[in-house]
Amino acid sequence: MSDNNIYSDSTRMNYGDGFSDDDAPAYVAVPQNGGRIPVPGNNPYPPQNMGQYPIKKKKNKVKLFFKVLLIIILILCLTIGIYIVLVLGRIHYTNEHPDHSIAEDAGITLKEESSVANILLFGEDNHKDGEYGRADSIILLSIDKNNGQLKQTSFMRDIYVTIPQHGEDKLNAAYSIGGPKLACETIEYNFGLKIDNYMIIDFNSFTDIVDSLGGIDLELTYNEISYINWQSYRNHQTDNENELNKDEYEYYEDKDGYSVALVHLNGRQALWYARDRDSAGSDFDRTQRQRIVINTIFSRLKSSNPLTLAGTVFSVSGYLSTNMDPVTLTGKGFEILPALGYDKKEHRVPTDDNYYDDYYSQSGQVLVISDTELEKSRLYEFIYKAA
Repeated sequence: MSDNNIYSDSTRMNYGDGFSDDDAPAYVAVPQNGGRIPVPGNNPYPPQNMGQYPIKKKKNKVKLFFKVLLIIILILCLTIGIYIVLVLGRIHYTNEHPDHSIAEDAGITLKEESSVANILLFGEDNHKDGEYGRADSIILLSIDKNNGQLKQTSFMRDIYVTIPQHGEDKLNAAYSIGGPKLACETIEYNFGLKIDNYMIIDFNSFTDIVDSLGGIDLELTYNEISYINWQSYRNHQTDNENELNKDEYEYYEDKDGYSVALVHLNGRQALWYARDRDSAGSDFDRTQRQRIVINTIFSRLKSSNPLTLAGTVFSVSGYLSTNMDPVTLTGKGFEILPALGYDKKEHRVPTDDNYYDDYYSQSGQVLVISDTELEKSRLYEFIYKAA
């Protein structure tokens, strides 16, 4: 048979099972090795020894990638879990929860909304074992998820209030008498705000927080710089009376018309700034300085890399006390972290036009709120609506 008709019709075979050469794929003979290569066309049968190993290798690489990715995710989750456990283990927990019935039994309706998380922060000073220190600052931190705002309300320590079961005195006295529990109950009784959660921050934590962030930059007046230098020197924290050289800074006018300079402060210096009530005005200026420091810290935390943020949280955790259990505290932590990016708003109780100074022999100089209902209305407006 000649090569010309090797694949003629006469060569077709019937295999006896209904399958013939017509149904089989076409191949071209390769005389050298007897193998076959496919002719382009509709070929449902893969040629021998072609395309199998590359597919398996590709699948193996994909499986390997997902295995490695899964291992990385598991290690990351384990690391985060261990970190959270370590942080929570450094915090001191109390079982002292405000008794809401004290205000409610007096006919006071306590204001609350699910979209706003309120945490009362106490900056404590001169704490001794078995005794309550002084509430050097009382700030209500409100996380307003509806309006995307992080709000701070400073309660002046010298507000003249009714302390449940203890008569009338300064708000700060409630903390000295009964600690954070009684202080929360006093705010509930006088201002109608429901307070479930509180945190106590040792003022020494300010130093570690600021230092862990590498310091903070604040606008300071000439007198504020002098106050920081004076306190650091008189408390033997530095041998230099002019540690911050106030004459070398470039001063400019701020938005309120004050002559200020941008000064970089370490933790110790920032703490003296936050406690300053001598260089300008009164305790009103002092509470404003505290809010400035807190806002600056929040801004720095927002822009910090994850390692710096984790280090700061770990550092401050050893100075915290709270009535929130670890699970609740973890949940609040995950609320606060995204709230660092919220717009920050400030408020103060009492407001400027709604108080007067007075003096009582048992309390000394106090701030008396002129119209309590007006003050409560302004407070609710700030906390629960867009500020």
